[in-house]
Amino acid sequence: MLGKTIEEKGLVEQWLEVEAHNFHPPLYNLVINVLFAPLTGAPSDQKVIEESDKKLEKVLDVYEERLSNSKYLAGDFFSLADLSHLPFGHYLVNQTGRGNLVRERKHVSAWWDDISNRPSWKKVLQLYKYPV
Repeated sequence: MLGKTIEEKGLVEQWLEVEAHNFHPPLYNLVINVLFAPLTGAPSDQKVIEESDKKLEKVLDVYEERLSNSKYLAGDFFSLADLSHLPFGHYLVNQTGRGNLVRERKHVSAWWDDISNRPSWKKVLQLYKYPV
């Protein structure tokens, strides 16, 4: 999950940082404004939604480029870098009405299908009644 060589470990760390600083923040803002605000009766911030969409498009364009050269983010092995995308990525693809951001990118879409169809993730969805 963390890589076997120093180079692999460095790539895993690099992509974990990309997820933490570039992928997760705009997606978090979308989830709050698109999913949770309506549930609590709070107003959604349309400007934040639009800005978050644009930021995610840019990040996913970088992912598309990377995944055109390797099966997974850190290389040709499934790692913590890929795993870290599952919880909020699930919301992006299945709950926010923005699955097209993934589906419009051939390599990102294939990567998402691969990581989100792993038996362990399916078990998490089943155990915690994650909305599908």
